[in-house]
Amino acid sequence: MRQTFTLLILLFVTTTIHSQRNGVVRGVLTDTLNNVSVVDATVTVMNRKDSSLVSFGMTDNTGKFEITNLPTGEYRLLFSHVAFHNTSVFFKITAEQRTAELGRIVMHDRTKVLDEIIVKQEAAPVTMIGDTIQYHAPAFRTPPNASVEQLLKKLPGIEVAKDGTIKAQGQEVKRVLVDGKEFFGSDPKMATKNLPADAIEKVQLYDRMSDQSQLTGFDDGNSQKTLNLKLKEDRKKGSFGKIMGGGGTDGRFEGRFNLNSFKGARQMSVLGLTNNTNKEGFSFMDLMNFSGDLSRMLQGGGSFSLSGDDPNAELLRSMGNTNSGVRTIWGGGVNYNNLIGKKAEFTSNYFYNAYNPLTYSDVNRQYLLPDSTYFSTRSTRTDNSYQTHRLNLGLDYQIDSFHSLKITPSIGYQRNNMDSWSAYTQSGEEGRVSNQGTTASGQSGSTFNFNNDALFRKKFRKRGRTLSLLLQTSLSSGNSDGDLKINNQFFDRSGNPAGQQLADQQIFKDNSLSGYTARAAYTEPIGRYSLMEWSVAQGKTKNRSEKTTYDYSAASGKYDELNDSLTNDFTNRYGYVNAGIRWRTQKRKFLYSVGANWQQANLEGEIIAVKDSIIRKSFTNILPTARLQYKFTNNKSITLLYRTSTNQPNVNQLQPVPDISNPLNIKEGNPDLKQEYQHNLQINYNSISTFKGKSFFAALNASRVDNKIVNADTLQANGVKRTRPVNVNGVYNVMGNINYGIPLRFTKGRLRAGATLLYNRGRQFINGQGNDISMFNAAPRLALDFDISDKIDWTFSAAVNYTRTGYSLQPALNNQFISQDYETELNIELPKQFRFSTDFLYRVNNQRASGFNAKVPLWGASLSKLFLKGQRGELKFTANDILNRNLGINRTTVQNFIEDSRVNTVRRYFMLSFTYSLSKVGLGQPNGIRIR
Repeated sequence: MRQTFTLLILLFVTTTIHSQRNGVVRGVLTDTLNNVSVVDATVTVMNRKDSSLVSFGMTDNTGKFEITNLPTGEYRLLFSHVAFHNTSVFFKITAEQRTAELGRIVMHDRTKVLDEIIVKQEAAPVTMIGDTIQYHAPAFRTPPNASVEQLLKKLPGIEVAKDGTIKAQGQEVKRVLVDGKEFFGSDPKMATKNLPADAIEKVQLYDRMSDQSQLTGFDDGNSQKTLNLKLKEDRKKGSFGKIMGGGGTDGRFEGRFNLNSFKGARQMSVLGLTNNTNKEGFSFMDLMNFSGDLSRMLQGGGSFSLSGDDPNAELLRSMGNTNSGVRTIWGGGVNYNNLIGKKAEFTSNYFYNAYNPLTYSDVNRQYLLPDSTYFSTRSTRTDNSYQTHRLNLGLDYQIDSFHSLKITPSIGYQRNNMDSWSAYTQSGEEGRVSNQGTTASGQSGSTFNFNNDALFRKKFRKRGRTLSLLLQTSLSSGNSDGDLKINNQFFDRSGNPAGQQLADQQIFKDNSLSGYTARAAYTEPIGRYSLMEWSVAQGKTKNRSEKTTYDYSAASGKYDELNDSLTNDFTNRYGYVNAGIRWRTQKRKFLYSVGANWQQANLEGEIIAVKDSIIRKSFTNILPTARLQYKFTNNKSITLLYRTSTNQPNVNQLQPVPDISNPLNIKEGNPDLKQEYQHNLQINYNSISTFKGKSFFAALNASRVDNKIVNADTLQANGVKRTRPVNVNGVYNVMGNINYGIPLRFTKGRLRAGATLLYNRGRQFINGQGNDISMFNAAPRLALDFDISDKIDWTFSAAVNYTRTGYSLQPALNNQFISQDYETELNIELPKQFRFSTDFLYRVNNQRASGFNAKVPLWGASLSKLFLKGQRGELKFTANDILNRNLGINRTTVQNFIEDSRVNTVRRYFMLSFTYSLSKVGLGQPNGIRIR
């Protein structure tokens, strides 16, 4: 690893030294008729020989431009501006003459020069339009049949992670629109993974303000980083799409299609996919149809989490990791958007998916005690299936120029079947077994949910004076029935059997939720640059959960013995009211806002048919917020954000009734719990030179939680653990992130470097003693992208993840571990329309438990051939995990235990696939400009 980084540093230094010897081109743009400077024109430097892109630039407020770091050679300059016709000039840089002074260059006004004279306009690869960065998509080379995701990987300033998450200017892209409209809801991956790259003309990157900010004209800090995909004109007037199917060894298969028909404002898309190769086509949260009910229940400022012992926790943690388990996916849906008359915009989409993850896992845990440790090993098999239907509708009706109404209902239905089996053993430091056994469980059920948002907006004649009324409603209901079988054996200190625990049960559950949130906001302009906002809100939810458990009766041969200790019926009511005031000032260079919310929340829980079971809690808080943003330039800014929030304990955490559904981990609530109060500070610095290709992003996030709700565990002699939640202080988290990108002109490549630093301090209890847990994580990363020629591109990346964890209770168990990833990818266009690709990942895991240290080489390759008229057909042979060495390994060290896990993965297979394009396959060549 040390040698690898040394070579990369030497390469970077050599490139930097070389760039200092490169040349400069200067000049000034003026209007041909009025001799006025042309401001903010795009300047593109291309090689004269092959029109490959070399550098970008812009004219300043006097029309001057200067492009530096140019090696010797002959070039063409392309000047473009929305108000002028394009202009080109030629120049060269030599060893004797490193500066090219071009003087005054004339551009022709579009309004003064007849369009017929200009045969064709060249599009600049990257332009700035206000605060929007616009990429000319055909200027960036992508392989045949590439998706939008592959196109985004080529764009400067945009990064795409392995799971498809998109980051731009250091922030995650939350929305991807198609011609300004949503595509299958708010999941960005639906568009990026399913639409073809050759259908896109422009990619626009900007901060999309909230509906409230669009109404007032002032940024309220709730903007989302957004990509808008503008389709090519010919795709807006007809149909396009792709169909793909493939089969392989070991029963592997893949299938995918997308069919699109666009005409004016009408957009219609149909897509489908299926595979058992762990390929994703949409986000996990979207797939699982988490409807938002939980977040709506907690509008007053709350959250939910899964504990390490939750039976679904491992499933949910693994869902975002494509190297965990084997998943079979079927999905398909329709997206339809159109205008109704002249005042109403209608959006709709329906999606169905069936999902079946099959997972085998081995988990080793070392639990901490005040004076010793104990160990737990568990082998688990889960075979779950989910079927989900989701329908989203939207109507935005412009009543008149001052009034509008937006309604967005959604309906979801899900059926699930879950089957799990596990075998476990628990032992002490000396190896003595305290208990061992097996559990088997099954469950089937269904859930229905309905959500609706209704937003009324009113503009007054005075700019900035607005009124908005929001009503959100949620309804859901679900039921399930299942069975549970437990066979657990206890042992005494001598290793002799000390009792057995058997269970054979049937369990029935019914749940329902209803709630609403109402909010009103009024804004009034104060002076020219400021705005005052007043808001009031009220929300209420009611949640009922009923659980009935029957034990098996040997006498009757039926499950007819009611188990009172595992049967309960409780109702949870949560309500809040708040009132807030906020002052905002927005000028050209800076904006700031300060404000506070007064909030009162009430929580009531009741166990039906149990005496003295009512629990009532009331919380009153002042929640201040502040935001400051300063723009040095359009592409360089710093933002500071401070906010506070609360998290209420739920009824399960408050109820003093023990939950013994897991006999080895008994949970009991604490009626004396207080609410959590969180302080959060964020600092973000962004600097991007779009035309030079340089970018620098830095972020710092610090949070502190007062009265944090944590677990207090008590371990009994027979290995049974009892858990009770308590409040603690002294819990905080600090995270920093740095990203830097720079083009390597000499090597026709790009260097990307970054690092994430994290420090977390928490506190838990075991057998009455506090355990302060501190965790430090450092994850530097480095990537190099090389476009060696028009037909060859190569990438290399290295990442190291170092973690150190400390325990105040048992300092001797303080541990550290390192994982390393080295990855490379090579793509070559061969003669006769063949294309070869190969990738190799070498992963190193060390300093872990025995059997969990591994060096994993992952090698894949593919060979494809384009054929048929217009190169519409592609035949592709793919080899996955050629060495058959894939492993899924993970470590967790932030609780009262150290956990190492190993999960089954998709391993070696070979596949032959065919893709047919409804349109001619393009190679991304724009008007003679090629991005290399």
